[in-house]
Amino acid sequence: MGFRRFRPGRPPAVRLGGAAGMLLLAAGCAGLNPGSGEAAATAQQFHQLLDAGKAGAACRLLAPGTTEEVESDDPGSCAAKLSRLGLSPAAGVLESRAYGREAQVRLEGDTVFLTRSGDRWVVTAAGCTARNERPYLCEVKGD
Repeated sequence: MGFRRFRPGRPPAVRLGGAAGMLLLAAGCAGLNPGSGEAAATAQQFHQLLDAGKAGAACRLLAPGTTEEVESDDPGSCAAKLSRLGLSPAAGVLESRAYGREAQVRLEGDTVFLTRSGDRWVVTAAGCTARNERPYLCEVKGD
């Protein structure tokens, strides 16, 4: 009975399988961002409405929990409170990423977080500032 010589490393079939798996993973990653363009459009629309003085219409782009948080103890005051916040104007999209039902859109001047509600994106947080390793600090946010 002969002995097989041990060769370090993986057999060719395993190496090829691993390479194929990496290609599938890379292809799958490209598909992780469906809806990011729609999320970006909603984030831009939110800021365009605020810039145009249409805070009531901007409120209709907020997630229900965010609207409740903005209104706090004064239901129906979303438009007035958004107007008073005076969020910085935000323009072009720098980056938009969707992760299932959640999205983050970095605009020139703001970072906006969104969630999928039915067939549309709604804003869960806006006026957000990155703080290194800590969570974003957002002027408009919900639970």
